[in-house]
Amino acid sequence: MVQLTHLDPVPVRFQGWRAATGPLTVGQRNIAKWLTDAPQAPAAVLDQCFGIPPGTAVADVIECFAVLLCRHEGLRSRFVLGVPGAQRVLSAGEVAMAVHRVDDDATPEQVAECLVALGRARPIDVATEPPVRLAVGVRDGVLVTAVALYSHLVVDFQALAILGAEFAEMICDPAARIIGDARQQPLDRATVERQPSRRRRLDQALRYWSRHIATAPVHPYARPRVTPATGSGAWGMSSEAASRALDRIAARTQVSRPTIVLAALCAVLSRRTGYATCQFVMLSANRFESSLKRYVGTLTQLTYVAVEAGGTGFDELVRRCFGAVLQAGLNGAYDVNLQHEHSTWVAAERGVAPSFEPLFNSVVVDTRGFDAAGTAPVGDPAPTRLEWADLPPTDILLRFDLGQVDGEMAARVWSGDTGRLTPDEARSLLLALERLLVAAAGGDLDHAATLAAVALPPIERPPGWLLVDNCWIDLAEVQRFLDDALAPAVARVFSAVDGVDLVAYVVAAPGGPATPAEVHRRCLALLPGRHAAMTPRHYVLCGHPPADVTDLAAWRAQPVLAAGTGRR
Repeated sequence: MVQLTHLDPVPVRFQGWRAATGPLTVGQRNIAKWLTDAPQAPAAVLDQCFGIPPGTAVADVIECFAVLLCRHEGLRSRFVLGVPGAQRVLSAGEVAMAVHRVDDDATPEQVAECLVALGRARPIDVATEPPVRLAVGVRDGVLVTAVALYSHLVVDFQALAILGAEFAEMICDPAARIIGDARQQPLDRATVERQPSRRRRLDQALRYWSRHIATAPVHPYARPRVTPATGSGAWGMSSEAASRALDRIAARTQVSRPTIVLAALCAVLSRRTGYATCQFVMLSANRFESSLKRYVGTLTQLTYVAVEAGGTGFDELVRRCFGAVLQAGLNGAYDVNLQHEHSTWVAAERGVAPSFEPLFNSVVVDTRGFDAAGTAPVGDPAPTRLEWADLPPTDILLRFDLGQVDGEMAARVWSGDTGRLTPDEARSLLLALERLLVAAAGGDLDHAATLAAVALPPIERPPGWLLVDNCWIDLAEVQRFLDDALAPAVARVFSAVDGVDLVAYVVAAPGGPATPAEVHRRCLALLPGRHAAMTPRHYVLCGHPPADVTDLAAWRAQPVLAAGTGRR
């Protein structure tokens, strides 16, 4: 345990160009809705540890922090998170920087971890306080480390990279500690987004989202349950061999390393799931315009990526991923409130409960070039390290996080249902990804060689598993879900009746649902987290159950009180 003593905080004063109020940007509205729905989410606050050269004085850090506050209006704003919401930029003021004396021999990394934990002890109220918290640790009057914590409303990971680079430049060079030229600020961004051409692009992105949510598999990795237990956890992997492989593949394909990792993941997923097209939610950085090169704000939003992964060699798959990511990014900014309305309507029509956690989540900002010549490390790579960790619950069945590609590839496979996607399965996916990257480092792989490198068989699904509306479901799981949703009513689902998939016969209990629409609403309410189920596509309400509820013919002989899809 790091031993810290709280000292008096020090004010970091700022003086900016303007004080102004305006609407939220599209990116801010996206985060505002998310913060409203999940205020305690770990990613509601992003943290950053700054490299401190030996001999740096606390006054130097204060001066650098002050310049960042002056340069970037979002860091000195207050926010209203409702609809439509607002941002208010302060022209002048101060942020209190916490100062802690380090009373033991803890390393800078340990001190930074402790400072971050202290900063996260309470939520950031963006309506009444600065959206950034600053802290330093000192030992015997010598600066040990400096950290900042930001509301996700004012930065994303790309913005963190910009802030980190600017701080690093200023802490080493006092001449760089100037506000500098004006750049696009969040208030300016909100003005740009209100232009008619931008509104048309936002509408186009919304249509793109709606098309994908109407056709994408809800849980792309749906597979039979292995154990009855559920839980949430992840295998993390640190692989120097994979990092070296990424450098060589990037030099050959001239494509960024995160995109190469995405291609390898698509190859693994396509092999295991049987889907020729990998279609899932990921994050788009939305930084395609030159004016956003130095923009500090939140732009990242969820979008769908669709990659044709079947029957292709590895380098071609990398190129396809590059094009798919570009297409997704061009449609990555939209009105999140309209998106929520569309998604809710489409999900109810399909009878599914999608989770919008990104299946592929990369926080890597890859700024290196593609020439690996002369930079390759010598000697054999260090052994790959794997570590399991329990994690907070989530509705997503599978999530892949990429955290680093330099020196080592740091990645993890996370599941919110470890009884279905077991720790052994998660570990095998990581190792398959590493095998494929290492194999592709030596040269392009054709499709057969790609499958050989993955070295995993397709998922085996026993009888009773059905592909309905591009989603793999377990009929027995649907039956259990119906029993839970409609109890004490008697209900039975059949795989198909007269060419209609998933038909449920229901005998309503007194006081229970009396129409197909009411039955459907009940089913939808209990569906989240059921990774191998969807609602029936047609409901038949009967007055009495047959003697044998498994007999379809007997059900069809019962008088029908009401029938329909239950949809609007």
